Amino acid sequence: MIHTTYDRGPFKLVCDDFGPANMIVRSKEDLTIIAVVDLEWVYAGPAQLFGSAPWWLLLDRPVNDEWDFEEGEAPKPTDRYFKCLEIFKHVLEEEESKMVGDDKKELYELVKWSEDSGAMWLHVLLSSGFFDTPSFPCMQLRRHKGVDWWEERLIEYGNAEEVETFVAGKLNDLAAYDEIKEKVEHYKALMDNKEMELETFICIVSELLNSD
Repeated sequence: MIHTTYDRGPFKLVCDDFGPANMIVRSKEDLTIIAVVDLEWVYAGPAQLFGSAPWWLLLDRPVNDEWDFEEGEAPKPTDRYFKCLEIFKHVLEEEESKMVGDDKKELYELVKWSEDSGAMWLHVLLSSGFFDTPSFPCMQLRRHKGVDWWEERLIEYGNAEEVETFVAGKLNDLAAYDEIKEKVEHYKALMDNKEMELETFICIVSELLNSD
């Protein structure tokens, strides 16, 4: 599910977390966007990651538990989600048609491709920290690609040894984090009790955070 036109650089700036809350408008009556803020999750990535269905169509992330399939049944917001997606695509195509002097009005076509190919569901999963197979994007991807394709992927990537190695590494990371956290809290308590200067606290904590 990789768009061959966009699998090479130069890549685009992508912000998975971008949504209505990142926009500042002129007023309640005039919704002209005058600024965007809070872009700390920006990274450089293939254009197809940007040219996809936005997560905020219903002002909620489709990977949240409330969106999970239950006993094979789709969640209640499903119909509304796809209606909003159609509205989004219609407005996007309409606005692109108004652009002047730009021969590459490709965003609408890319969004449409991501839906037709099923890549949009993969994009949602790639931008999510945690998810399980009953999640909305997982089930939509399974429906789109078919059960056989889904089962083949589970077998292909279900390497138990790799999973165990990954989990063991994460548990070691957690133990190291807890150890550093405990030390930081100890030194902070000393500072709060005026038994340590702020500069000393900053120096010690900086060394802890930069240590292997």
